[in-house]
Amino acid sequence: MADVSQEYLNDLTKFLNNPDEIEEPEEALVVQGGLAGNISVNDIRSSEQALLYIVVDKSGSMYNNGLEQGVIAGLKEVKNAVNGAKESKNIETAMTFFGSTLDMRPFQYGENIDISYSADEPETRLYDAIVESCNNMVSQYDKLRGECVLKGVMLIFTDGEENGSQNYKLKDAQNALAELEKRGIPYIVAAFKDADLSKLAVEFEVTPVEITDEHQLRRLMGFVSKSMA
Repeated sequence: MADVSQEYLNDLTKFLNNPDEIEEPEEALVVQGGLAGNISVNDIRSSEQALLYIVVDKSGSMYNNGLEQGVIAGLKEVKNAVNGAKESKNIETAMTFFGSTLDMRPFQYGENIDISYSADEPETRLYDAIVESCNNMVSQYDKLRGECVLKGVMLIFTDGEENGSQNYKLKDAQNALAELEKRGIPYIVAAFKDADLSKLAVEFEVTPVEITDEHQLRRLMGFVSKSMA
């Protein structure tokens, strides 16, 4: 006969004598697996990691509103800032391009930033893109939280239009952004001179910021400093 632990016998006695007082175990935090291809714990390069998420609107309204070149310039500034930073080897970058579709790229190290861009899709799945991108950011952050010193930021390039989300609504996007805030991860909406982002600013409780140069970007991102090399 197998030995029965004294702890088990004590718990059984407690339950039989006072069944209403037995404590339920706390529910374990379940972290979703995140996007296939995200950098794994075994592949991290150091004990300090920075997570950069870039969310880019490629719907036709971006072109119609004259914002295509502004996005291209912004992406180039981001790539230059990351690749020219002394922390570049520790910056993991994920990207989501969205319009009628969601093109999600997993967390890889910063030199993989894709600056090719065209705004040519007929719909705008803004809420879907925000929720799915936040979910992947939270998953990666939570997966690495016990292994690394972590920082993170999300940059969003959009004109604020929404007309095609299939899976999520505004409240879902707000809740997803709130999950970033709980982890101290800021989200920054890029402002464009010819775009009215007032509605989005209210919905997402954010002040859009015009991205002007690499120095400003490094300050906004909070974990990028210029390499002295």
